[in-house]
Amino acid sequence: MIVVGNLKMYMAYNDILKYKDNIPDDVIVCPSSLFVPYFLNHNYQVGVQDVSMYDLGSHTGEISAIQAKQMGVSYTLIGHSERRDKETDEEINKKILKALENNLKVILCIGENKDEDKEDKLKYQLLNDLKGINDLSNIIIAYEPIWCIGTGITPTNAQIEDTINFIQSIIQNNFNECVKVLYGGSVDKNNIDTLKKIDNVAGFLIGKASTDCDHLKEIVDSLR
Repeated sequence: MIVVGNLKMYMAYNDILKYKDNIPDDVIVCPSSLFVPYFLNHNYQVGVQDVSMYDLGSHTGEISAIQAKQMGVSYTLIGHSERRDKETDEEINKKILKALENNLKVILCIGENKDEDKEDKLKYQLLNDLKGINDLSNIIIAYEPIWCIGTGITPTNAQIEDTINFIQSIIQNNFNECVKVLYGGSVDKNNIDTLKKIDNVAGFLIGKASTDCDHLKEIVDSLR
């Protein structure tokens, strides 16, 4: 199974020095962009937490897909819920196109708020974020219900399985392809033994829990 650790902005320099050499080999780790060089040249793979919709230029504070790829990064998160209130689906689409142009694999995060119609929201995000993309072979979808992130609450396995089936149906009907779908949202060592029983899940996007090496190792070991 695919395991992605989104370190968000939790870790400082001294934490990174202790953490970077103790990550399980078979994960994708997405540190703060400032610390990406410390994670390269290990057995695990490295992603960034976002990329720009521009190649290069006067865009202070942003990272381009060109820069990430040339540094040795393999993956990028795009559309995480903690960023979606700052960008449109059109901008997310442009980011995905730039990432794919530069041979980055994209982990597209989608999800709904508690008061939103789940199917309408997910369909809208998928069709608009992936607009004009004819080859989805380098796209992974991460379903993260926004109301679960950081709450310790997760949907039931049946609910997640149904949602993944819905996502796959949208992709099949509109792109004639099949994609891998991860689940994210309060995934940790305490619920991984339950979540891994979901038949159609391809892996997990893990947030704060992934910043603890021992915790992350327990999750990975459970999935082996």
